[in-house]
Amino acid sequence: MGAAARAALQQRKGDAMHDLFFLPDWPLEITQFPWFAVLVLLAVAAGEAVQRYARLPRPIGWIVAGMLLGPYGLGVFGTEMLGRFSGLLDIAIGIVLFELGQRVDLGWLRRNPWLLGTSVLEAALSFAAVYGVLMLAQPSALLAAVAAAIGMATSPAISLVLTKELRAQGQVTERILLLTTLNCIYAVIVVSMLFAWLNAEYRGGWLTVVSHPLYLVFGSIALAGAFAALAHGALRLLGRRVDAQYITVLALIVIAVAAASLLKLSVVLSMLAFGMMTRHFDRQRRFVSLEFGRLGQIFMVLLFALIAARIDLALVPAGLAAGAALIVARYAGKVLGVIALGRWSGLGTRKSALVGLGLMPMAGLAVMLVHETASAFPEFGPQLLTVIVAAVAILEILGPLLVQFALVRAGESHGRA
Repeated sequence: MGAAARAALQQRKGDAMHDLFFLPDWPLEITQFPWFAVLVLLAVAAGEAVQRYARLPRPIGWIVAGMLLGPYGLGVFGTEMLGRFSGLLDIAIGIVLFELGQRVDLGWLRRNPWLLGTSVLEAALSFAAVYGVLMLAQPSALLAAVAAAIGMATSPAISLVLTKELRAQGQVTERILLLTTLNCIYAVIVVSMLFAWLNAEYRGGWLTVVSHPLYLVFGSIALAGAFAALAHGALRLLGRRVDAQYITVLALIVIAVAAASLLKLSVVLSMLAFGMMTRHFDRQRRFVSLEFGRLGQIFMVLLFALIAARIDLALVPAGLAAGAALIVARYAGKVLGVIALGRWSGLGTRKSALVGLGLMPMAGLAVMLVHETASAFPEFGPQLLTVIVAAVAILEILGPLLVQFALVRAGESHGRA
């Protein structure tokens, strides 16, 4: 075929394509948002399936869906796509932490100081137990300390979603939520303080060693205070209209999460403190305690699925022994700490043990702290991941079951929502 004939053929093809301009380009280019909807749809279906047919908590289905669909499972959602979801993940975490924070009654701690003592004791004992067990395995003292600090935290999402799903009310429920919030605060502050040690080990320079942890902690609290002041200013204008408060607070949460990320502050500490301050400094009782309803449920499903998708299951065998030891040590510290001061705080031994059991979940917050630490100190990240990932993988599945068991045995469950 001559050059002229080929040119004529190409012209005819071009004309044909021009005539079919209304057809989509091939290959199809799909933006991230339909994939986000697909992930939520599949996770919800898995959650309903495990609840209906296995009588297990819905979050287990959300977690399994995330693990299977993620880059370390079937690979439907790759690492790059998960990275694009990071903004939505931060917002989901922000909503959960704000809602948990604004449910904390600091006046309860003033009226019953033994509760604060219980919280400090169980967190300290779990830190000491995990640190001691990991040191027996002969890792570095720095690795054991950071892992122990992360091990103090209890998953806020699991605690919150199970109390809602079971419509739980009572002393055990409220103590689990309160101690969960305080555990998250302790974990973030201690990990931030340990950044001084990490900086001395990997960066050097006294200014960085001193200023980095102080910036993280006090900067996050200051940011939370600023947004709480904005929220109260808005409440003075809006009054007690629930719909207006809902929209305003949701918008402030999104802005606060973005501000914390932009300023390289702790999203976890900022959002918990934001929720707590918004309630605590509401002297005129303008603020209506908010639950984010169906929208919050979508973000909750997304949070569980995305966190599960980030767990590299290939690391689990290497860290299985250390992870199992961490779980046992953490359980002993939390249960003994709650039982030790249970009677003084107004709760019997049996229910104190159930509270300790309800503090066992360790998932999303732990993964966030691990990734934040690994991002700041890439040299340290692989060691920390090996120790923590196995424990998180195990407690991702066991955590919801343990909380459900604790609430049902305490007699505070009123059926499923």
